[in-house]
Amino acid sequence: MPPRHRFRITPAFLNTFRLRTLPGSGRGFAWATIEQLRRYIQMKARPLATAILLGLFTLTGCNGNKAPSSAEVQRNWVNVAALPIIQEAVFSLAPSFNGQRNPQIMEQVCGLATGEFRQEQVNAFLEKQHVDAARIPREGSSLSLLVNGDKASQTTACAAHLATTVLSPVDAGEIMTLVYPTPAPEKDKPLAEADSGKARKKDKVEQETTVSQPAAPVLKLDNARLNQALPMKMAEARANADVFALIAAELQRHPGQTVSEYRKQVRELFVRLAPVYLERIKLQLPPANVTYKVTQIDAERFAFNSSTGASYEYSGDGMTLRQNGVIWYGQGKLLGQEYPLQVSYFPESVNSLLAPEAK
Repeated sequence: MPPRHRFRITPAFLNTFRLRTLPGSGRGFAWATIEQLRRYIQMKARPLATAILLGLFTLTGCNGNKAPSSAEVQRNWVNVAALPIIQEAVFSLAPSFNGQRNPQIMEQVCGLATGEFRQEQVNAFLEKQHVDAARIPREGSSLSLLVNGDKASQTTACAAHLATTVLSPVDAGEIMTLVYPTPAPEKDKPLAEADSGKARKKDKVEQETTVSQPAAPVLKLDNARLNQALPMKMAEARANADVFALIAAELQRHPGQTVSEYRKQVRELFVRLAPVYLERIKLQLPPANVTYKVTQIDAERFAFNSSTGASYEYSGDGMTLRQNGVIWYGQGKLLGQEYPLQVSYFPESVNSLLAPEAK
């Protein structure tokens, strides 16, 4: 029988602690008291424990819990929402013609960028506008994009135009049409009144030559145009949310820049991502069976909902897109999240004013 309060030590246990021998051990196992085992492991396993402790110090660092000193804090940095910075930068890339947006011209530019239009078709469009394509310089003119064959610039211009169209007031021509009211037929008059009318008509023959003016045309909602415009609005809004969030996440990886430096970085990123943006619009187009309901359309607000739980709104505060009640774009949020940037908003001299002891 083994001694009381003694434990059997197997070779596998010894190998676990890299212990080769134990006094009294044989080929199989040995018996040892707790005190003998403790002293033996302490003697043999000290190098292993030392290595483990050194490794832990290497991973955590001696100053792992040390707070940054006051001198390391950048007090001139403040958090600024990324969305307004991105919007302003993308607007600066959108082409204008005589200081205004021109959807007809940009439709031609986008057609060239995506390959949907050939140069001959664009030249025919220009001819209808009484513009000779051969006289447009390849550089330096607002119309150069229509003739210079620079597909990269055409793609950037098209992407910036579409991204800012959904952030601009709705063009009435997209969803409405001019209608001339039909004049109402005259009501039947009593016989006596008709006879007196004949007498007056005979006395005032010269007034019969007066040509009556047609009623002024009025704008009326065009359902066919509306059914084309609403899915595109939704796709553009979603593409904005996707690509702008991608850009915002990249900006967060470069803290401490000024607002103008962030704008410059946004422009560079959007130029490179322009093909991705155009492809994203195609991917975000809702299925054909989605239905829409316009909830308000006037000079103050344009809003509609979709059967997939999305709601689009443009008002004086800009564009807001919601998905199932979550803000997907707008009010400083993208994809339901805020993307604050650590911006070098003030000169570094304010550091010493806020913390004089850190000088």
